[in-house]
Amino acid sequence: MGIAITFRHMPSSDALKSYVHEKLERVQKYLRQPLDAHVTLTTERHQHLAEVHVSAGGKSYQASHESEDMYKSLDLVIDKLEHQIARHHDAQARHKKGAEAARVLAAQPDELIPDAGAE
Repeated sequence: MGIAITFRHMPSSDALKSYVHEKLERVQKYLRQPLDAHVTLTTERHQHLAEVHVSAGGKSYQASHESEDMYKSLDLVIDKLEHQIARHHDAQARHKKGAEAARVLAAQPDELIPDAGAE
C-alpha cells in the first residue's frame, strides 16, 4: 500500500498523516489488490480541501471534499470513495450474474431458440 500525501498552503502534521493512513486502511479492506493513493490536503482562507486519488487493480477512484475542518473533509472524502468502490463492486456482481445465465443459454441452444426456417 503506497500513500503519498501532499500538503499545500499548510504545514505538514504527523497527526494528519496518521489519520490519512488509518482512513485509507479502511478503504483497503474493500479492495482485493494493494492500493496506491495520492492525497492532497489544501487550505485556502478558511476552507480545507481534501482530494484523494486511489488506484488498485487497474481501477482508479477519485473524490474531493471541502469544509471548514480538515478532519471532516477527510472523513467525507473517504465516505465518497467507499461509496464509489461499493457501487463498482455491485455493478460487477450484477454483470457476473447475467453472464451465468448466458452460459446456460449457450449450453442448450436448440431447446430455447425457435427454428426460424419452420415458419
